[in-house]
Amino acid sequence: MAIKIDYEKCCWKEGKCASCGCGSGKCFGCAEVCPVKAIKRGKKVVVDEKKCIECGACISACKHDAISLQ
Repeated sequence: MAIKIDYEKCCWKEGKCASCGCGSGKCFGCAEVCPVKAIKRGKKVVVDEKKCIECGACISACKHDAISLQ
């Protein structure tokens, strides 16, 4: 199984938050809850599958239902 990100639903677009103000540095979402720091935000949200332990914390933290385990 692997973490899948639906970029249509994801609030992080073009290196900044497009809906909830994450770009202000006050975000507490998928990247912040990952216990192994497998999620990074750059131009888009990326999951390092080598680090990911498939715990599901990011799925629960995503307010936009953009992350799933498949």
